Amino acid sequence: MPDSPLRILYVDDDEDDFFLAEACFREIPNLDFELTWCSNYKKALSYLKKKEHDLYLFDFYLGEYTGIDLIKKAFQYQCEVPIILLTGRNDESAAVQSLRTGATDYLVKSELNAQSLQRSIRYSLERTSFTKAIQQSERRYRKIFEESGDMLFTTDTQGSILDFNHSAQELSGYNSWQLKGLGLPVLIVSSNFREIWKTLMAGGEVANAEVILKTGSGDKRICIFSGSVERDGEREYVQCRMSDITSRRQSERERLFSEKIAVSGRLIRMLAHEVRNPLTNITLSAEQLESELDDDEYRFYTQIIKRNCSRINELITQLLQSSRPGEVNLVPGDMSEVMDEALAAADDRLQLKKITVLKRYAPNIPKIGLDKTSLQLAYLNLINNAIEAVEEADGVLTISLQIQGEELKVLIADNGCGISEEVMQQIFEPYFTGKKTGMGIGLATTLSIVHSHGGRIDVQSETGSGTTFTLSFPLLEEKQDLQRIG
Repeated sequence: MPDSPLRILYVDDDEDDFFLAEACFREIPNLDFELTWCSNYKKALSYLKKKEHDLYLFDFYLGEYTGIDLIKKAFQYQCEVPIILLTGRNDESAAVQSLRTGATDYLVKSELNAQSLQRSIRYSLERTSFTKAIQQSERRYRKIFEESGDMLFTTDTQGSILDFNHSAQELSGYNSWQLKGLGLPVLIVSSNFREIWKTLMAGGEVANAEVILKTGSGDKRICIFSGSVERDGEREYVQCRMSDITSRRQSERERLFSEKIAVSGRLIRMLAHEVRNPLTNITLSAEQLESELDDDEYRFYTQIIKRNCSRINELITQLLQSSRPGEVNLVPGDMSEVMDEALAAADDRLQLKKITVLKRYAPNIPKIGLDKTSLQLAYLNLINNAIEAVEEADGVLTISLQIQGEELKVLIADNGCGISEEVMQQIFEPYFTGKKTGMGIGLATTLSIVHSHGGRIDVQSETGSGTTFTLSFPLLEEKQDLQRIG
């Protein structure tokens, strides 16, 4: 029993029954209580609204109302205290109904005594305390579940999603009714999923497995997956967590590429210096030799030497430019104009290959800080790659400009041959190329240009289905930014 006085509300329209009940209360040893009598339903409602009592006792018959009606009202008013229903000898069916409605116990009035009353009070208080603890724990964990930044969800043993938090909808790109019942193989498309599920179904746990999640819009995200099989009574379910690490992996990859570019740049500058010195001597010697030759047949060979020296010098210049992009001069500009000019520069090739160009520019794109010349070069590199990837007359190039949060997203997508996973790991590396001709500096240069604008670049591709490059640029936050870069 509680240490402080137990505040009890007794609702019964028969005053004699109240006096008998009060006498039983007084016979309970060591019970400190304050008993309030209420004789009708309407007055009882006013007490329920105040929520001033620790225990309710309701008689079943209350004029035109019943104790069941009062129990329903108590729950409607969110009263979280135990309720004991008092019934007549022949009303046990009503008592069972009261338990289903929410009462913690019931007592037959004709059998009421101090011992049965004490037992019922103790049971009701303990049960309510236990129920409150469970509800508080459930609310606490539900709040953690809902507010987690990770995708938390459960599935049945067939892989169909049962429950999920709000982050699951954000990460997956599906709304609640789409996500409910969705099969996990639709979401996780990486080749290791079958092995992960096999481990789970064998009773094992999976911790921090890297998987590929395919969103409702078709985008792919790199995630860390953890899961375990749990049991709820006789029912088994799979408890899962996925964390999006796409940005982290992208940052790691871009940092690695930047380091490779820096190392390659230093090597190229050293080689350029070592090669140009003897190259200059060869060129000067050829010119001197040519001036002393009278026979045009021999001059033909000196001209070959000079042309190839010039070609070598041009290649060295291109390598130096790719390894050391010029400083960008950021000024407020219209990204749609930059993209249109890049498309215009590639127009001849687009028409020659009969490629359909779809432009999807969001309205009212704000100006951002950009270097027009370098960005046109970056876009032209990506557009030219798309032109080479698609089939003649069947190619579609889609250019999208959209605002997402605090970023401007530029998407350049094609329906070409796609990029294999092996090549995907190296496409931004300097001097790596899958083409028969080319130096492999186009995408490396594009990456450097995007970084110099404070942006990021991501690529998603499926062999035979096409490739999408997504470039993300920060928006200008304040007018001071315009003044600073303008």
